[in-house]
Amino acid sequence: MEYTCKDYQSEMKLLGLKRRLGEENLTEEERAQITQEIKELEKAMKID
Repeated sequence: MEYTCKDYQSEMKLLGLKRRLGEENLTEEERAQITQEIKELEKAMKID
């Protein structure tokens, strides 16, 4: 399996979203949006 630049970018985006989700100053709306983005990205990466 070839590891591409796009794979790396997706992993870094996922890590950033998970880190951001851990922040305390998020509203419930922001938290829900980030959670949804994480789910979509994990599905696209086939790690859901």
